[in-house]
Amino acid sequence: MELADWTDEELDSVREKLQTWCVKRQEPTWANRFLNWTGFMGAFAVLTGLMDMFFGGPAAVNALLVVLGTLACFSWYKGDKQRKKNIQFLEKLDQEIARRGGKGKKNAPVVRDAEKHIS
Repeated sequence: MELADWTDEELDSVREKLQTWCVKRQEPTWANRFLNWTGFMGAFAVLTGLMDMFFGGPAAVNALLVVLGTLACFSWYKGDKQRKKNIQFLEKLDQEIARRGGKGKKNAPVVRDAEKHIS
């Protein structure tokens, strides 16, 4: 995927969508906090299940706890990885727009600027 082959309209529309996504993702809402809590609770479930298996012997409930905790940790990992990919792609789009001389329309503030306003 070469950004040099994209038209200015395509760059602007994709950048606008990613910028909107980044701003929404950084808002202090329940949905945004839920992803982090999913990872923490998943790790807690895995550790609890393993410790119960170690001290109390293997049981179906403990195995289920380990499996569900592993799924929760994996979900958190994939979500965080996708967030990082989107931010990196947004930076590449910004670089391409700057390379073209900023011919595109001006959009919302850059992610770093949005962090100052949201925090």
